[in-house]
Amino acid sequence: MREPPRISEENLRACLQDQYDLSPVTLTFLPLGHDYDAGMYRVESEQGTAYALKVTSRPLYEPRCLVPRYLSDQGIASAVAPIPTRSSALWARLSDWTVIVYPWISGESSLTGMTNEQWKQVGTIFQRIHQVMLPPGGFASLRKETFDPTEYVRWVRAFETQHDHTQGRGASERALRPLPCVICHADLHARNLIRNRAGQVFVIDWDEVMLAPKERDFLFVRPPHADAFFQGYGQVEIDWVALTYFLWERVVQDLIECTHNVCFRDDWGDESRAEAVQLLDVILAENRGHIDAAYQASAHLPRDLTVHSRKSS
Repeated sequence: MREPPRISEENLRACLQDQYDLSPVTLTFLPLGHDYDAGMYRVESEQGTAYALKVTSRPLYEPRCLVPRYLSDQGIASAVAPIPTRSSALWARLSDWTVIVYPWISGESSLTGMTNEQWKQVGTIFQRIHQVMLPPGGFASLRKETFDPTEYVRWVRAFETQHDHTQGRGASERALRPLPCVICHADLHARNLIRNRAGQVFVIDWDEVMLAPKERDFLFVRPPHADAFFQGYGQVEIDWVALTYFLWERVVQDLIECTHNVCFRDDWGDESRAEAVQLLDVILAENRGHIDAAYQASAHLPRDLTVHSRKSS
């Protein structure tokens, strides 16, 4: 969000005091990220401790808080987890907004600057995450990959004002179903990796966390850093059908999200709308990388799936 959310600073301060026993000395809005339904702040307490405050108007997806907290409690300190409220909850409510407080990590999270050693560290982190067993009973609302693309088909048809009945599950989906699922961050790009001055890497923004095949977290692992990542991750057999599916899915997701923001978000200010148009251009350029990677991954597909995809293109 590039413009401050419509929440008074007075109400935010009162919420932090009431829910977290935190008296902010400074409360600074940060125009970061591409989530236009959320806002980020840097908070500094009277004791000089810094925190990251996130407020979002999206419906609460509880695993975004529960899973990183669980991973952190399992000893994976690189999973940045919410700080509990005074009542031990991992979020608070403020009118129509959800309020979440995190520890502040000073460092870089740009798309460039990750060294091979840090990518190796990321590989080690996610090798551990993918081995973590769910707690007894799991997490009730944690999404699980279904390999069902009909949601995207419905969106495109609605956008084109068409209402044809979508076809059922195809051979590629049936081929993907038996894959084992693990805890996946599901949005593992460099903006969600913070590198501190000591070179340690921390994983933030667990908004899309889900149960999925491990390949869901390999989308952004590409040359020249792929070798370093897998040195840390260890020897692994990649399911190329799954990876190809996820790469193409990312292209579709990005295009749908940006098109929706540009065409249908009339509740934004001029600055956010102008940025959405610019971001669509950026996404189209960046998706060239996803498309190229998808074609490279498809070279590893079984012949029947590869031929089928070419016929339907």
